[in-house]
Amino acid sequence: MPRVSVVIPTWNGADMLRAALLSLRGQAFRDFETIVVDNGSTDGTVEMLAGEFPEVRLVALAENRGFAAATNAGLQAARGEILVCMNNDCEADPGWIAALVDALERRPDAGSVASKMLRAREPGIIDAAGDTVSLVAWNIGRGEPDGPRFAEGREVLSACAGAAAYRRTVFETVGWFDEDYFAWFEDVDLGLRAQIAGFHCWYEPTAVVHHLGSATANRASATKAFYTARNALLVFFKTMPLPRLMLWAPLMLLWPWVNPVLNRRPLGPYARAWVAFLRLLPRTWRKRRAIYARRPREVARVRALLDSPLDDIRRALRGARRTSSALASPAGTP
Repeated sequence: MPRVSVVIPTWNGADMLRAALLSLRGQAFRDFETIVVDNGSTDGTVEMLAGEFPEVRLVALAENRGFAAATNAGLQAARGEILVCMNNDCEADPGWIAALVDALERRPDAGSVASKMLRAREPGIIDAAGDTVSLVAWNIGRGEPDGPRFAEGREVLSACAGAAAYRRTVFETVGWFDEDYFAWFEDVDLGLRAQIAGFHCWYEPTAVVHHLGSATANRASATKAFYTARNALLVFFKTMPLPRLMLWAPLMLLWPWVNPVLNRRPLGPYARAWVAFLRLLPRTWRKRRAIYARRPREVARVRALLDSPLDDIRRALRGARRTSSALASPAGTP
């Protein structure tokens, strides 16, 4: 049985997937299997895998069921004790899997490990160094230059599942990715559930991947806007500690209406997201009660790992100023 299973969900991304799989062939650590879950691709992905990557195990779904469901299908087929999630638009450095395994060996308290994700198109720029939550979820360090801040390992709230390792016991304890999310923020939801159950998350700076970033999702920006807005609400109301929930819930309910106005974005996807969230709220609240019934003693530590909600307000105002400045500049002005 392989010690590690790498699960890659994909949808119409054959060329990106090829690069990801070639980077796995170059790994120094060899005791792993690769599982690709195809979300009903029509671009020849399945044929490419059969012809070029016979070592890959394929789980073929008939339709696009989203990141959460596809990843769950791969995880449930996996045989390893360490379960690694990887996006199809990532390329891993040769020591990536070895660094993830080593981090779990050194940190018995860690249930998961976050990678250093660098932007593939912008060398030396961080894409994610773990995830955190203020009002909504954010990639730590996104857009910042790589440097001393990201050179040391540390505990973080959650791992970005685009390049992360989990002990199998995490899923056995808290369950799989929540398929209500479809895509976006399901990894933060899992990370918070794991933290509340007592599993820490470690950011490992030597586990490096290069990420194209939303290469699949950017083909449908309105869809992304809908799911990120709806799922931000789901994460907040499902997992936030009660003091933060009570204090910031009114602003969070307004957020899908305010944010697109500040940033001059179409309101339609955000309005639909708000309505869809309300429909899911009763089920989400039942899930919340089950989560906090397990390990409420971990809440103080989780609160210490959260960012301030004021950070979101500052980010929104900065984004609004940039948008206004761009609209006010004459055509062709930098």
